Amino acid sequence: IQTTLAIPETEESWDSISDALQHLRALCNGGACDYPLMLSFLQSMSRPITSAVSSERSRLSVAATACIGAMASGLGGDFGSLVPLYLPTLLSLCSRPNKVFVSRAKTAIQTIIEQTQLPSILPFLVECLGDKSPITRLVAIDSIYTCLNCFNPPDLEKGSRASEIERAIKQTA
Repeated sequence: IQTTLAIPETEESWDSISDALQHLRALCNGGACDYPLMLSFLQSMSRPITSAVSSERSRLSVAATACIGAMASGLGGDFGSLVPLYLPTLLSLCSRPNKVFVSRAKTAIQTIIEQTQLPSILPFLVECLGDKSPITRLVAIDSIYTCLNCFNPPDLEKGSRASEIERAIKQTA
């Protein structure tokens, strides 16, 4: 998987990269995230995976986006160190005019929120409320709403988290 993900995306290689991402997704769904080395592997592969997410080829982008969702489901709270690596790319995908890209990115973001329940996701979402794209802003506020419904209330009551939620309310009002 590592060798295939490391090759540059071309007309000849993108299908192999997609297959490698689907294989990685199957591994994550099959319990590979329980192994300690998996987290460091996913950190080291963040550049090729985010590159695949940003690809103009929808099949490759969909495979990479689904793979990130499987990572979040498999890792749960341990996904925290991967949030800054993967979440901004998914949020930027929401500004594309293609509804397939947007719906897949939104699904992956919702999966990350629900499976990890990490309050460290909030700053990324609040930052997107000022984006030029109305769809990105809509996905961000919908995701913040999901955070409010999923997260442990005492985690949200802390000073920094509460101020982020207040800022989100002010920006969307």
